[in-house]
Amino acid sequence: MLDTSGKYQRLVKNQLFKNFVSLFSLQGVNLFLPFLTLPYLGRVLGAEKYGVVLMVYAVMQYLFVLCDYGFNLSATKDISIYREDKHKVNRIFSNIYYIKLVLVVLAFIVLYICLLTVAELKDHKLPYLLGFGIVIGQVLNPIWLFQGMENMKYMTRVNVIAKGLFTALIFVFINAEADYYKVPLLYSIGFIIGGIFSMYYAFKHFGIKWVKPDLVEVKRLISNSTQYFFSRSAAALYTSSNTFVAGLALGNYFAGIFGAAEKLFMAMVAVYAPLGDALYPYMAKNRNLKLFKKILFYVITVNTVIVALVYIFSDVLVAIVFGSEFELSSNVLRLFCFLALIFVPTVMIGYPYLGALGKEKYANYSVVFASLLHVLLLVVFFNYLTMNRIVYLLIITQTIVFSIRLYGSIKLRKEIKQELG
Repeated sequence: MLDTSGKYQRLVKNQLFKNFVSLFSLQGVNLFLPFLTLPYLGRVLGAEKYGVVLMVYAVMQYLFVLCDYGFNLSATKDISIYREDKHKVNRIFSNIYYIKLVLVVLAFIVLYICLLTVAELKDHKLPYLLGFGIVIGQVLNPIWLFQGMENMKYMTRVNVIAKGLFTALIFVFINAEADYYKVPLLYSIGFIIGGIFSMYYAFKHFGIKWVKPDLVEVKRLISNSTQYFFSRSAAALYTSSNTFVAGLALGNYFAGIFGAAEKLFMAMVAVYAPLGDALYPYMAKNRNLKLFKKILFYVITVNTVIVALVYIFSDVLVAIVFGSEFELSSNVLRLFCFLALIFVPTVMIGYPYLGALGKEKYANYSVVFASLLHVLLLVVFFNYLTMNRIVYLLIITQTIVFSIRLYGSIKLRKEIKQELG
C-alpha cells in the first residue's frame, strides 16, 4: 500500500502557504494603496482635518465590530469544519447574513443617536453619515467564507479593484482642506464595491445558495460567536478607541498627530495578521505544533529587526510619509515600537494557537479583561491624558493580554504532553 502521508503533508503545507500569500497580498493591498494616499492627505488636509477623518474611521470600526458579532472568527472555524457539506455551508452563510441585516440597522440607529447627542460629533455629521458605507461594505464581504474554505485568491482580486479605485478617486476629488468630508465617502465607495464583488465570487465559485431563516441555526450561530464578539469588541475598545479618545480629550489636531503614528505602527505589524488568519483554520484542522513553533520563532525575530529600524529612523519616516506638520508623531511612534514587541507574539499565540486548539477562552477573555481595564483607565485619567500616556496605557493593556495568553499556552502544552503519554 502506498504511503501518501508525506504527499498529504506537502499538499496541506502548500495550501497554507498559498493562503498566507493571498492573505498577505490582501493585507498588502489594504496597506499599500491607502499608504500611497497618506502623504497626499496629510499635506492637503492638515493634521486637524486628517484627525476628523481618522475619528470617522474609528467609529465605523466600532460599528463594524457590532455588525460582525465575532463571525469572522466563529464562522471561519465552522466553514473549515463543514466545508464539504454544501447544505450546512449554505445554512451558515444565509443565517449569518440574516443576523447581520438586523445588526446593520441597529448600528445605523446607534450612529444617528450619537450624532445627535455627542457634542464632539455634531459638527461633522456629514462625514460620519457618508462613512457608514464602510460598515455596509465590510458586512457584505464574507471573508470568513473564503478563509474557512482556505481559498483567498478571490479576496485579493476584489481588494485590488476596490482599493485601487478608492486610491485613484482620492487624487481626483481631494484637492483642498475643505474636501475632508469626501474622504469617508470615497472609503465607503471602495468598501461597498469590494463587498459586492466578494458576494459575487461567493455565489459563483463556491456555489452558495440562499436558504430560509432557521431560528435554531440563528441561535446556534449567535451562541457560538458571543465570546468572539466580546473579545473583538474589547479589542476594538483598546485599538480603534485611542485615536477617537485622543480627539475627544485633546482635539482633532492631536487626533491627527496620534493617528499618524498609529497608522505607521499598524503598517509595522500588518504582515502578522494575514499569517495568523492563514494559520487559524490550518491549525484547527491539522494541529501541527512543530510548524507553529518554527513560524513563531521567525516571526519574533523579524519583528524585532523591524522595530529596531523604525525606532532609529522614526523622524525620517514620519517626515517622508506625512510631512513636517506631523513632526510630533515621531515621538509617539517610538513608543509604539515598544508596543510592537509585545503585540506580535500576543497575536500569534492567540487565535492561530489557543483559539484553534480549543482554548478560546484564554484568547478571548484575555482581551476582554485587559481592554475593560484600558477603557477604565482612559476614563479615570481622561483629563490628564497626553498622546504618550495613551500609548503607555496600551503597553500595559497588551502586557496583560500577553500574560494571560502565555499562561493558557503553558496549560495547553501540559495537556498535550499528558495526551501523548
